[in-house]
Amino acid sequence: MASLEGLLPELVPYARYLVSLFPQLRVTSVYRSPTEQRELYRNRARNPYPVAPPGRSYHEYRRAFDVVGPPEDLAGAGAIWESWGGRWGGRFRNLDPIHFEV
Repeated sequence: MASLEGLLPELVPYARYLVSLFPQLRVTSVYRSPTEQRELYRNRARNPYPVAPPGRSYHEYRRAFDVVGPPEDLAGAGAIWESWGGRWGGRFRNLDPIHFEV
């Protein structure tokens, strides 16, 4: 499991609290280096979720995390995250319900 410590320090308490509210959610991705993002983008055809081009992913700036879990938990977490001013990928044009960013 990925560590939320990969986020900007001021985001960690919020993300940690959010995930604690939904015990079935599991953090899968937080910080990605430019090299990791480039490789993920290169292999995006094999990924079921949208992948941003290198330099355009909030993961590279420690401002995003991904979690997996039941759809209803993702939606609930997304609503809370948005109420705190964040953006949830479940409302993106290219749906990405596992993605949370600021």
